[in-house]
Amino acid sequence: MTQLLQPTLFETEEINGDHATFELVKNDPIHSWFPYLEGYAASFVESLRRRFMPDATRIIDPFAGTGTTPLALSSVGVQCGYCEVNPAMRFVIQTKLKAVGSPPSRRAIAAAQLSDVADSLPREIAKASPDELLRADYYACFAKSVFFQPDTWETVLRLRTFCDAWGKKDDLLGDLVTLAVSANLVPCSLLKRQGDVRYKTKAELSKGIPDLAIALADQLRRMGRHLRAIPSLEAHAVLLASDAKALEGAPLFDAQGVITSPPYLNGTNYIRNTKLELWFLRAISSGADLRTLRDEVVTSGINDVTISTSAASVLPAVERVVRQIETAAYDQRIHRMVAGYFADMHRVLCGLWAQTAPGAMICIDIGDSRYAGVHVPTHDLLVDVAREIGFTFKERIPLRARLSKDGSQLSQDVLVFRRGEAQERCRRKASGDLRERWKWFRDNVPHQQHPFTKRNWGHPLHSACSYQGKMKPSLAHFLVHCFSEPGQVVLDPFSGAGTIPFEAALQGRRAFGFDISVMATAITNAKIDPPEYSALQRILAKLDNFINAYEPTPEETELAAAVRFNRPIPEYFHPKTMQEILAARRFFMNERNHSPEWCFAITSMLHVLHGNRPYALSRRSHPVTPFAPTGPAEYRPVMGRLRDKIDRGLDTPLPPEFVRGHCLLTDIRDSWPVECQVVDSIITSPPFFDSTRFYMTNWMRYWFCGWERPDFDSQAGQFMEALQRQSLDVYRVVFERFREHLAPNGVAVLHLGQSNKCNMAVELEKIAQDYLEVAEIFSEDVTHCEKHGIRDKGTVTSHQYLVLRPK
Repeated sequence: MTQLLQPTLFETEEINGDHATFELVKNDPIHSWFPYLEGYAASFVESLRRRFMPDATRIIDPFAGTGTTPLALSSVGVQCGYCEVNPAMRFVIQTKLKAVGSPPSRRAIAAAQLSDVADSLPREIAKASPDELLRADYYACFAKSVFFQPDTWETVLRLRTFCDAWGKKDDLLGDLVTLAVSANLVPCSLLKRQGDVRYKTKAELSKGIPDLAIALADQLRRMGRHLRAIPSLEAHAVLLASDAKALEGAPLFDAQGVITSPPYLNGTNYIRNTKLELWFLRAISSGADLRTLRDEVVTSGINDVTISTSAASVLPAVERVVRQIETAAYDQRIHRMVAGYFADMHRVLCGLWAQTAPGAMICIDIGDSRYAGVHVPTHDLLVDVAREIGFTFKERIPLRARLSKDGSQLSQDVLVFRRGEAQERCRRKASGDLRERWKWFRDNVPHQQHPFTKRNWGHPLHSACSYQGKMKPSLAHFLVHCFSEPGQVVLDPFSGAGTIPFEAALQGRRAFGFDISVMATAITNAKIDPPEYSALQRILAKLDNFINAYEPTPEETELAAAVRFNRPIPEYFHPKTMQEILAARRFFMNERNHSPEWCFAITSMLHVLHGNRPYALSRRSHPVTPFAPTGPAEYRPVMGRLRDKIDRGLDTPLPPEFVRGHCLLTDIRDSWPVECQVVDSIITSPPFFDSTRFYMTNWMRYWFCGWERPDFDSQAGQFMEALQRQSLDVYRVVFERFREHLAPNGVAVLHLGQSNKCNMAVELEKIAQDYLEVAEIFSEDVTHCEKHGIRDKGTVTSHQYLVLRPK
């Protein structure tokens, strides 16, 4: 039987440098599914494990690439915790793990299906329609660049539709076919991946470009043969964090070893090198997305350098080399790149310290560099950085010789460290893991550091609908990251715009939300419960027909005019647009079923309802709160702007670790639904005591969702912001529900607002302690935060965090 690993290679304990390259595994089962020149052989992983950590049951790889280390370790019964910042590579890893981790019977079915797909491929490609959204994304990402021959270009677009269709029938098969297409994009294009991706030369083109359909069919058959032959995995790999620099705040893994190969300094630009795969997987939809992804990687190339990189402090261990390069280099980005690289690696090593047990062995495959005649001894500098953290350097193992661009001798080596004992450096203990994670969050305030401070940070669906009082996505990201683990149930019972549930779903948690507002429930579901594209298109077609046929009644127009908090609703729109909006409102009220498609469509409609940009249906107004309109009224058809918004919302894919969630229209004080009877983490931000009234700042959208003028008076008393002004004792039933439904080792984190009128955390602590253990309170100054052009956002001066545990 074919094995993922070849045990005969390990009869000696020598580390073979040839195994530290991809050359030996380019035809191996599973590992060869995606060509990765910077990869290494599974045998290399096993040789390091057997020599330095033979008894380890948990090992970390913070730079997992295409998943060689997780797969190699899982095949011998060692659990691997991994990180990988590139979404394309995370997809490759998770698809491999899903395939190999399936039962033999399921793999046999998938193998047969792959063979059938390969046989019918030309016919099925011809039947599929080109994905026009993917075509538009290509031009948005790459402008006029031509990467494919015309016939291949159309085939790629049809294959996207083909992969999506299979994914709806069978998620494993859909992912396997998508992986096979991704692996063949560059070989069948005008590009070549050699070091960095570049155009093929005339000589290379003269040899011919492989036919994509033929190459894809060959790979599908080969993948099928591999699936039939390989054994099942003996352990389960887990994604600890996408970004290795965030390891320190992740749930404790307590590993006994590390095997990894971080980016080499001024090495390959992994984001640019996978731009075609990122585009095909819909991980990028504009040129700016490449920059955003590059900002997340360890600074290792000159183009990774940003303004924030130049502001990074220079570690003492690398000061001398940085200053030498600053004097000698032709480009002032080079010395900043070197400083940034070691600053980032310092964060990674701190995370590895937090995630490993005393005595753990750390093996790092790394190479040195040379710039402007100055040698950068990356090996020695990493040893110095690691020693400052508390690691003990044990050994340096030469792998192979390399050459710099100026012909100077360089090398590739394995650095071996041993993690110190607990007293050498403060270390998280498993029993106090939550407290230590909280301490990391409190000490670092990570959401206030670049790039998380960027206004547009996070997945574009966070902006599915503007919403006053919405939490910063980066804050939600780190609260979920620190206070839950993949696969756990995470609930936000004050869901609002769904920022917390969406971040939980993006990080592989089972996300749920509660809200008493139809609007908030729909917006949350639009993010965490993705629509089925064809069903969504049927709703839009039905809406289009309804708008064309429906004649609003005089009563509907009068009732709309009665809603006039800044100006009467009809004054915001051209009369013909107003008629279409009334028809659309009636349609959504008639069709209300809270399906994923209904939620996505109405969320998109709510976003375009008013604003100050061309997408808006209204005259010029504020996009968050509909202030009095200005400027002329012009006819703006509903369907065109709604379709554009929906297309933009579907443009960026969800990451491979995304788990579908659900938001329920319910009151936190009522009995909780069966899905949330036991909750691992409650992460929420109830209305601040002195906050603006959400239903009033969103008054036009509440109207569209069904409220008439009297509802703004009669419904107001149901909202927590009104109830808590009468008495904070309303939170007694809230904390009682927390006590009833929190898992024994669960946690509840409340994000609160402090103002001159109410120290909310202190007041709620007095109530909460009757039901739960109060772990800690922390305050964060927010007087510097942006106002989004709104003058009155309440008098909140600090954000507070109240952390609760079951007694």
